[in-house]
Amino acid sequence: MPPDRWDAELAWLQLHDSAFPSGRFVHSNGLEAWLAAHPAAGAEVIAAVIEAHLRHNVGTLDAVCVAHAYRAGSTADLVRLDRLVRAHKLSAAARTASESCGRQLALAARRTLAPLDHDEFLGLVAAGETPGNLAVVEGVVHRGLSIGLARAVLGHLRSAYSGMLSAGVRLGRIGPLETQRRLFAGAPLLVELAGAAVETPIDGISAVTPELDVYAMRHETTAARLFST
Repeated sequence: MPPDRWDAELAWLQLHDSAFPSGRFVHSNGLEAWLAAHPAAGAEVIAAVIEAHLRHNVGTLDAVCVAHAYRAGSTADLVRLDRLVRAHKLSAAARTASESCGRQLALAARRTLAPLDHDEFLGLVAAGETPGNLAVVEGVVHRGLSIGLARAVLGHLRSAYSGMLSAGVRLGRIGPLETQRRLFAGAPLLVELAGAAVETPIDGISAVTPELDVYAMRHETTAARLFST
């Protein structure tokens, strides 16, 4: 592999490492409240809920918008896409998770990843002049680091999957070895969703996970909670 491709590969690994300060692992996307309401749910049921979220929300909205952000022709196009993503985040919790993580990623990328320190769109996000949804910011960051489009979309999906499974571990409902088994076995699903996302037109985006949306809203009013959303 040429040295520049190694650079892109290492950058991709750095972005999706849990140690990178994007804040994505402080959100359960409604899973914490759902687990509290389903104390008897085992690993199979929990995994099915997470995979439904991937199939009908992350894969059909956020992953698609990562691809469109990556291919955007101008900063104005990115701002319009950013506002479109916000319009599809129906709950305050969903908007909070998406925009707080996106803003954190934009700030961290500008401060630590040299090719991005003067990116115009990331500057607008940092200044609060555009929502800064994670999917849009990720598309910009991956393109700026010369990481391939398909790789960028796959990374977004894999991190979303890993983040929710990790939430299950931290909440004591899934074992860490079971999580690793599911991450490995879930590779075909992630590849399938990434391929579909890259080909989906912008007017084909959707997000339909009403059960988790309801529990994400309930989570906002819970006094004792581990995750932000």
